[in-house]
Amino acid sequence: MKVIPCILILLLTATGPLFSQGPADSTFSLLFNGGLSFTHANDPHINRWLAKYGYPTEPHVPSSLHFEIGAMPAGSRLMYVIRVSTINSGKNLTSFNLLAGLYGALVKQHNFLLLAGAGIGFHRDIIALNGGMPPEYQQLADHYHKPLGLRRGGLIFEPALRAFWFPVAIHNVQLGLFASAGADIDFNSRWRLGYFDNSQGRSSHFKRLIKPADQRRVSEYGLAYNAGLTLRVHLL
Repeated sequence: MKVIPCILILLLTATGPLFSQGPADSTFSLLFNGGLSFTHANDPHINRWLAKYGYPTEPHVPSSLHFEIGAMPAGSRLMYVIRVSTINSGKNLTSFNLLAGLYGALVKQHNFLLLAGAGIGFHRDIIALNGGMPPEYQQLADHYHKPLGLRRGGLIFEPALRAFWFPVAIHNVQLGLFASAGADIDFNSRWRLGYFDNSQGRSSHFKRLIKPADQRRVSEYGLAYNAGLTLRVHLL
């Protein structure tokens, strides 16, 4: 699997001189990107725990849907990005990331961008426990009469190489494709046990329990790549 991102990086780097022959772009632009992400970061400890009690394990290569907004100031080679994503391949797992990124353009042309940089943000993971559980967990479930779950959060760091290609232009609007290859590094907190409370009738809120605290803190890292559609609007 490591060969795919390496090939992508080499191909994008090799095409840089070709696209650099096109007209340069110096306008202020906004980008709206949506697509599918894959990462090889996973937690083998929680997977062993889930398998022991009969739950589906986390996917080895989980996929996520993401949407982001980016901006490139006029005359600048920097792109500022805000991204939100949520996992779509987990069964008992709910996960979301919120990330802010800064990327510098290695190639900046009217219909092609090649950038390198990194993003940093926060992620939250929740596992619903609606099946088998250790005895101390079951005692808490019986006491509170609420569905239990495990929750953790932490920082996420993502260095990446990104490419945007815009084959369609309509006045000041461009439609295109984007792809990126890099790494995900998740600095997780410990999984904490809690229960879901909807006593207010509007939505369920996770209330953490102090004990038991038998779960480990495991940071995750691995290759990450994504692709999707992009809409670019030139404002100036």
